[in-house]
Amino acid sequence: MRLPLFTFLATLAVAGCSSDPEPGSPDRAAGESDAAATPGLTAEPAGPDADAGAEQAAQAPDDDGYASAYTQLDLESCRVLDQSIDEGSWVELRCAGYQGIPLFVSEGDLRFDVDAGVPNENFQTILAFNTIGDTVEWRLREGAPFATIIRYRDVSSESGTRSVLAVDTIGQPGAPGCRVAQIAGDTPRANQRARAIADADAAGFDCANEPRYIGEAR
Repeated sequence: MRLPLFTFLATLAVAGCSSDPEPGSPDRAAGESDAAATPGLTAEPAGPDADAGAEQAAQAPDDDGYASAYTQLDLESCRVLDQSIDEGSWVELRCAGYQGIPLFVSEGDLRFDVDAGVPNENFQTILAFNTIGDTVEWRLREGAPFATIIRYRDVSSESGTRSVLAVDTIGQPGAPGCRVAQIAGDTPRANQRARAIADADAAGFDCANEPRYIGEAR
C-alpha cells in the first residue's frame, strides 16, 4: 500500500479543515477525522510499546459476547516503513493498534488503505480521493478482536459530507485480512449496520469474495 508523501500531508490538511457532522454516528463509533496538518513524519517508532495504541476500555459484551473497543489513529506518531519522495511519491506506515495488533496505513494517489495485523497486498479503499477517520473501532468476541471498522471521508465531493464505513478482517502471518463490506455513512444506523456485518460475516469471510456494498459506498 503506497502513498505519495506530499499528497499525504495535503490530505491531512484538508481533513483538518473539515467541520461537517459525522453522518449516522451519534456515538462516534469508527470515529471522525479531526487530524490537523502534519508538520512531518517520523521514521522512528513512537516508543517501545508503539503497537499498544491509545486503548480505551472495551464496552461490556452483549448477550452473544460481542463488544467494541476504540483506539486513536495518530498518523504523525506512526513509524515510516518505506516511502518515496519522487514523482508519484508514496508512504507506508506502521501504527499503534489494539492488544498489540498493529495497523499498516498506506496512501497513494490521495487514497488511503488500512490493514490490521499484517499488510495486505491489495490496496482496498474507496474510489474517490479520501482521508481516514482518527478513531478505529475494534469488534471483539469474548474479548478477542476479529474485525475493524474505520471511516473514510470523500474529499472530492462538493458537499464534503460523504463518508463510508469500511469493515475489515484482522490478518495474521500467512493469512492477511481483507475488506468485508463498505457501508455508506448516510445509511440509517450505519454504525450499527457495520457492527452487525462484522459480527455475522468477518470471522468466516473468504477473502476471495468481493466485499458487500451498501448505499453509495464505492
